[in-house]
Amino acid sequence: MDRLSLHPLTALRSTPSEFLDIAGRLGCQTVSFFVHAGRSACPHVDSLEQARDLRRQAKALGIRICSLDVFSIGPDGLPDSFAHALDRGAALGGERVTVTIGDPDLARARDSFDDFCAMAGERDLAVHVEFHAFGTLNTLAATRDFLALAPTPATISADVLHFYRNEGGLASLLGDHTGSIGHGQLCDGPLVLPRENWLDEAVTDRRLPGEGEFDLVAFLRALPPTVVIDIEAPTLAHPGASDFDMCDRALSGARAVMARAFDAEPREAGA
Repeated sequence: MDRLSLHPLTALRSTPSEFLDIAGRLGCQTVSFFVHAGRSACPHVDSLEQARDLRRQAKALGIRICSLDVFSIGPDGLPDSFAHALDRGAALGGERVTVTIGDPDLARARDSFDDFCAMAGERDLAVHVEFHAFGTLNTLAATRDFLALAPTPATISADVLHFYRNEGGLASLLGDHTGSIGHGQLCDGPLVLPRENWLDEAVTDRRLPGEGEFDLVAFLRALPPTVVIDIEAPTLAHPGASDFDMCDRALSGARAVMARAFDAEPREAGA
């Protein structure tokens, strides 16, 4: 099974339906979607009717819908929009939802997180938590500690970018128990970047797999062998390239890195 998934940040100018068509043309069997964009301008699934249409389209293309972004739990608890977004995710046929923690009071955040997990569970959606530089949970260890004390089981989404930015590398991941990781995210970038550039990089200017300095081979080998790996690589490095071209480049780069990691011949996009 091809473990790679296309993330919509790699095709920012496309509608969700166009994004599915791109994945189908490139032979990518798994995608993720935004169902709760929050304050982001990212294209997202915004109605139950659209979700059901996309589910039919994905089924016709033989595409699985894995992760649903993005639910940020802040100090005010769970907004009403979460329930509606989870309904859209379930109608879409998604499997997992991404949660970030922005509440500095971790005890309160755990209560909110438990409520969220119950809401997701009612819709047969699994939950994973992503750590990053812009919220309360910034490291793999902090996220594990949070989940160890949370009442409801969940896993971690491991984004290679956040290891390099928040932890300076992969040391916390390599040689460690990775059973708590249920999802991966792949991109590339320079080993060092000034802190003031981190947010712009994360949202709009990553590098495609194989076009930076991250040790992606070590990262992939450290992940559990069955997790889906989203290619989340919005980039300004290829001006003028279409979303199809960007996804083609992203998949080709990711498949080449997967081949190096696991001693297989890279598969051509669309094959």
